Amino acid sequence: MKRISGKNLVLIGFMGTGKTEVGRLLARLLSRRFVDTDQVIAQREKKAIAAIFQDQGEKYFRQLEKAFAEELREEQNLVIATGGGFVLDEDNAAALRKFGFVVWLTADISVLRERLKNDDSRPLLKNELDFEALYHARQPIYRRASHVQVDTAGKTPQAVAEEIFCILEQNSTTERENG
Repeated sequence: MKRISGKNLVLIGFMGTGKTEVGRLLARLLSRRFVDTDQVIAQREKKAIAAIFQDQGEKYFRQLEKAFAEELREEQNLVIATGGGFVLDEDNAAALRKFGFVVWLTADISVLRERLKNDDSRPLLKNELDFEALYHARQPIYRRASHVQVDTAGKTPQAVAEEIFCILEQNSTTERENG
């Protein structure tokens, strides 16, 4: 997998696309360490992401993400699952693309609504209009930040992880043939 040799494999996408679950599985498949940016930030702050948003606000949370993105520049061979808004900051997105291979996990908005219908832990999941507006606003940002896109609708996390693994293998084979 020459294309990502030494680089981080980064999963981006909207909430509910499966970044954390798929990331854990990919880390096992690739024998790499797994990092979930939201989990690390929550551990460091000693509170849930929703509580950070409520107590300090979204701007503070985005500053924490930016600081963590700087740390990740120094890391190699990780599988990283980012929070849904991690790539909203252009510097974060550019760093992830430069030092990693970025996979955008997607799913249709109706699929995401179904997956998230009982999830009250997401601070930006306030109401239907906010959800839809946020979804549509982020699509072009994810597109610009990613190297490839993988649809997760109707697939198990294991199937998505295996699909990404195959993409990495195909890219590696193509590079060897063209190299």
